[in-house]
Amino acid sequence: MLKEIQSRKEAFTLVEIMIVVAIIGLLAAIAVPSFIRARQRAQASGILNEARQLDGAKDQYALENNKTGTLAPAWDDLTPYLKAGSRLVNSGGTDLLGNSFNLNTVSISIQVSPTTQSSLSAATNGGSFWGPYS
Repeated sequence: MLKEIQSRKEAFTLVEIMIVVAIIGLLAAIAVPSFIRARQRAQASGILNEARQLDGAKDQYALENNKTGTLAPAWDDLTPYLKAGSRLVNSGGTDLLGNSFNLNTVSISIQVSPTTQSSLSAATNGGSFWGPYS
């Protein structure tokens, strides 16, 4: 009988296990939304960086080829001014979410797709994040 009581003392009770599971669940419920927002923020920052690269490539193309502000360059015109083998060049002008960048004319900044902006709006706090690229 003494051996049976000792083995019971060494094991966890159902209540203790349930408390541990509840604590883990609570911590996960707090942490997961933060991880999702951080991932979306990283995606948005990457897309914004690509828009800046495209804007610079468009400016460089216009300067080297004496193009005016009314010309809208094609994607193939800009690829020589982007890093070869980069994700942006290989994507054919689409962002991380698969939406196309709007190249516009030489005098207007690149525009990020409204679909991309709305998809990442929870992590970017609206239009101020996108600045001239919205």
